[in-house]
Amino acid sequence: MSGVSVDLPLFVAVMGAAAVASSYLVVRSRDLVYASVSLAVLGSLTAAVLALLGLGIVAAYLVLVYVGAAVMFIIITISMLGPSHAEQQDVMKGLISATSVAAFVIIAMAVLRLYNLYAVPAPISVQVAASEALKRYLPVLALIFIGQAATVVEAIAIARRGGA
Repeated sequence: MSGVSVDLPLFVAVMGAAAVASSYLVVRSRDLVYASVSLAVLGSLTAAVLALLGLGIVAAYLVLVYVGAAVMFIIITISMLGPSHAEQQDVMKGLISATSVAAFVIIAMAVLRLYNLYAVPAPISVQVAASEALKRYLPVLALIFIGQAATVVEAIAIARRGGA
């Protein structure tokens, strides 16, 4: 290899695959709450990929609009439908899903380590990471914080109005 790090393209590819899996769950889910959570995960993964590609402001707006809308969709769905819909739990289905995800991660890590595509990142202190994040992304973080705070206030207002 000519000194080019494969960490970023590999990480973007893994995040893209997770986004495709999340979009499949959005379409296949029969429960609105699970579909909304999958939609929020999809928006977060897409924003993370955009942020890794250097589009931090676009990623922040995506989190605010897309993920915030998904969270509001959850709140509105629950407040309108109420908790009357009892959900049947299938323990075996969850166990099979968790086992297959764990097996995939273990196999992927073994294959990546075998071909030297995975390297353990150097340790970094929390203070250094926070300092760098605040230095580089303070406007983006402030925008995300203000937008999410407004979404939480709106969700509380809707929940109180729905319960009254």
